[in-house]
Amino acid sequence: MTGQVLVDSDAFKERFEVLAAQAQKSIYIQAMSFEGDSVGEWLIDTLMASPAKDIQLCLDSYSKFVINDQFIYSGAYFRDEAFREEVKNTAAIIEKAKAYGIKVKYTNPLGFLFLKYPHRNHKKMVVIDEKVSFIGGLNFCEHNFEWHDMMIEMNSEEMVQSLSNDFHRSVTEDDQSTVNELGDTKMYYLDGYRSRDIYKDIFKNIDEAKESIQIFSPYVSDPLLSYTRNHKGDDVRLDIVSPGINNKNIFKAILTNELMKGYFNFYEYQGRMSHLKAILIDGKKLICGSSNFDFISYYFEEEVVMITENQEIVQDFIGKILQPDIANSFLKKSLGGKRSYLVPLLFAGISKLCHVVASVINMKYLFQKSDV
Repeated sequence: MTGQVLVDSDAFKERFEVLAAQAQKSIYIQAMSFEGDSVGEWLIDTLMASPAKDIQLCLDSYSKFVINDQFIYSGAYFRDEAFREEVKNTAAIIEKAKAYGIKVKYTNPLGFLFLKYPHRNHKKMVVIDEKVSFIGGLNFCEHNFEWHDMMIEMNSEEMVQSLSNDFHRSVTEDDQSTVNELGDTKMYYLDGYRSRDIYKDIFKNIDEAKESIQIFSPYVSDPLLSYTRNHKGDDVRLDIVSPGINNKNIFKAILTNELMKGYFNFYEYQGRMSHLKAILIDGKKLICGSSNFDFISYYFEEEVVMITENQEIVQDFIGKILQPDIANSFLKKSLGGKRSYLVPLLFAGISKLCHVVASVINMKYLFQKSDV
């Protein structure tokens, strides 16, 4: 397998436009969020201009109800004309895509009284012409495209087959909880708490680290934080890179509080929100994909995660992400003093609630999922 790291949306857009224009057979795209802004319009226009015969777009139903991080039935809809227009345009360009022959599937309905709201399909992937594939963190909306993020391009028929199979299973809502072994790379298809045993296989890479663990995520939290604290070797350096500008400040508060325990170095990424998620083990093994490595992903969300020892990709990540992101980060020191007891108590309560709800989901009380 050959591949490369595409840093930020401009690099992905440029590469995707070239490949879409060359595609003859198929383009499959999956994302959690899609919005009727300039990015959504760009995507649909690019797909409509492609000669590919089979174009499919799989979106989570979250995008039907949350636009630009705001609930469409909130007061903002009535106060903000631009927001109303974006909500309307989202529906309009989806209808335009359908009329052109692009197949659009909204997966994971939110259900009666939004009882299924926690269980989202959080995967991001692109598969083109049974030749090239991408995974990473990009959603198709302006604010996400403005954030720091990455997509991993991979040129491998085996990888294309693996991702394409999972894409079609998402479209039919026959979601899987499984691992595909592809030489020096493993693909993990996760379905929230149902995949807790598979998460153990991912977490064991923490135990195996000999020199360093470097975690990149805006929302890193338990169970990964606690697992890492309890399982990493005493001589293994742990660096966590997370943004100073965070759209969910509860996670920044969690990290700041954890910093006082003294088991990791906190690099606060400067300048803008970083949505990038990855774990680098000993500078040799890369764990990346759609998972934020947080409790929401672990308990509820469908994710795609890759663990690779492909050195072309690993070294590209080190050169394009690790080194520049560390250089663009402020090494935050613990100021000592008393830790906040409110933050861990609040977080423990949320985690306990998630555990209970996820257990109910796993018993198929709210959701019916396949066992494969």
